[in-house]
Amino acid sequence: MPFFVTELDFSQAFKDLKKGTRLFNKKQKGSYFEAIQYLESAYKYNPDYAMLNYELGISYLKIHDNKNGLKYLQNAMLLNSNVTKDIHFWLARAYHLNSKFDDALVEYETYLNSMAGKQEKYKKEIQKYMAECRNGIELYKNPKPLIIDNLGQNVNTRYPEYSPVFASFDSIVFFTSRQPNTTGGKKNKKITNDYFEDIYFTSCKYGVWEKPEKFKKPINSKGNDASVAVNPTGDGLLLYRGSKGNGDIFIAFRKVRNSGKITWSKPKQVIRRVNKNNSRETTLTFSHDSSTVYFVSNRKKGVGGKDIWVIHRRGNSNNGWTRPENLGRTINTPYDEESVFLLDNDSVLYFSSKGHNTMGGFDIFKTVKLPDGRWKEPENLGTPFNTPDDDMFIFVNKDKRTGYFASNGREDKIGDFDLYWFFIYRPKLLKQNSGDDLIAYNKKPVNELYLEEPVDIKTMKMTVVKGFVTEYETNKPLAARIEIVDNKEQKVVNTIETNASTGAYTVMLPSGKDYGFAVIADGYMFYSENFNIPEATGYNEIEKNVQLLPINPGARVVLRNVFFDTGKSTLRPESYPELQRIADAFKLYPKLVIEISGHTDSRGKDAFNNKLSQARAQSVVNYLISIGVPAKQLIAKGYGKTQPIADNKTEAGRQLNRRVEAKIISF
Repeated sequence: MPFFVTELDFSQAFKDLKKGTRLFNKKQKGSYFEAIQYLESAYKYNPDYAMLNYELGISYLKIHDNKNGLKYLQNAMLLNSNVTKDIHFWLARAYHLNSKFDDALVEYETYLNSMAGKQEKYKKEIQKYMAECRNGIELYKNPKPLIIDNLGQNVNTRYPEYSPVFASFDSIVFFTSRQPNTTGGKKNKKITNDYFEDIYFTSCKYGVWEKPEKFKKPINSKGNDASVAVNPTGDGLLLYRGSKGNGDIFIAFRKVRNSGKITWSKPKQVIRRVNKNNSRETTLTFSHDSSTVYFVSNRKKGVGGKDIWVIHRRGNSNNGWTRPENLGRTINTPYDEESVFLLDNDSVLYFSSKGHNTMGGFDIFKTVKLPDGRWKEPENLGTPFNTPDDDMFIFVNKDKRTGYFASNGREDKIGDFDLYWFFIYRPKLLKQNSGDDLIAYNKKPVNELYLEEPVDIKTMKMTVVKGFVTEYETNKPLAARIEIVDNKEQKVVNTIETNASTGAYTVMLPSGKDYGFAVIADGYMFYSENFNIPEATGYNEIEKNVQLLPINPGARVVLRNVFFDTGKSTLRPESYPELQRIADAFKLYPKLVIEISGHTDSRGKDAFNNKLSQARAQSVVNYLISIGVPAKQLIAKGYGKTQPIADNKTEAGRQLNRRVEAKIISF
């Protein structure tokens, strides 16, 4: 259908159409985006040209803007139902990618019935798409209780962002993107016409994701560099580097200078057995002790496409690895598997696949290792995790309920692939202000359709506590255990471990509770803190760096989670978990002798303060004796106001001075 001749610049519109069509015919992902700009310009002059609508529809589908893709392909069909021989196929794809599975099945069936001659070879592909639609219909019937949130415009752009990796040592997220500021400044014109990949990093502060920074050399190069994982010890970043049509996995090590500056070593090949000539290895995950490695490769003798493979360490040698073994047909399919991720207990494997019962593109799956070492039939994570487009690169935190992934099939996406955060909640426990144990952000669920029962979580708020645990004298990082206690319930509600090589930790605390926070490491006095977080508090971050004293005579710790009634020496039950830690120390050090000291602020008469501080110290000693600590190894001493640790002129200072301490006399 020719263009309408109007007062507008017809010749420019015609040029735009020709240029847009030329880019469209390149059939490259990056070229489709460029084509749209010209085709949209031509569309303004004549929106009733069927072929123009057809090219626009396919172009939008190719850049994963499925909503616009459907709009233009529907227009093309309305304008000319015979615009091309494959219009029913592309309309089916558009319905499919927009989760309109019943409409897609009708169009697929229509196209399937119209096939003849050489088109017969495509019937298997159409039949697979139809099976995906049927899978989608079933998966949408049983949505999972899940909150998903886009990381926002500071992180996600109109270019693809994917492969998120959470690094606990700095509480940052590494990810991969293809942006115009790529290190080499060039596009991969031979294959996709997209910019080469670079690795970026970002972090969340006060509920907002910060503008990402791009790694410089040696992490990023002129070619493709993509984030893969952090090694189990937390000091190495695994990355993918493409080379001449193939690709290998490398590792770069993180170094912290005395000045605090962080540098990275030059990447080197991670394991020789993993990387193979003439094949592409894309993602990799370690077992918690680094003795087993699962990775994705398109090497020969697989089930089909890219498969998941496994190798095992022989002894302690870094080069002593078994030959790669394919995980077999329970896991691998004739289609591609990708983005493998192993939880730290080594018994749950996540990955993405175009096979199994996917509803379209890559779906995220989970499989569990059986006692005999075999893997169970993979389970599709379903909706709202998966969409009919690509959902990949899942990273699950140790709590097994929060994490990150990448998707290009969601309505709220900003560009191509976007990064998302997720939280798996428990519907029966999740009520307004209940503080279900790791709500990471103050967000609404993606869609009320996904809730099993009415749930109001709009007022749920939380506080992130993060920092480093180090030794007091040397400042060296410590491997420590952090216990979070609900003081009201008098029970431990969460336990996390610091990163052994950096001492870093991150813990999330729902608001509206009174928490005890204890840091424990072998050979050191424990540290305790109290966090009383009001319900009215919104998203908040507390940075708490903790230095632990070695267990030596004279070392002391303030028992911040020991509580008394105002003006009295009666121990409150919230104190019991803290005092149990003191009692546990006597089990490790049977000859330990500790002085329990009571202290007051400067207000009140000296006689009253001395009596009160002595009585409180004695109450603590009496309780410790009642739970099994020998009386002869305990000393109660009241110091009144004579040993302040803060200025008594302020309420904050007076509060610090009102305390109970435990001091080592001998051990």
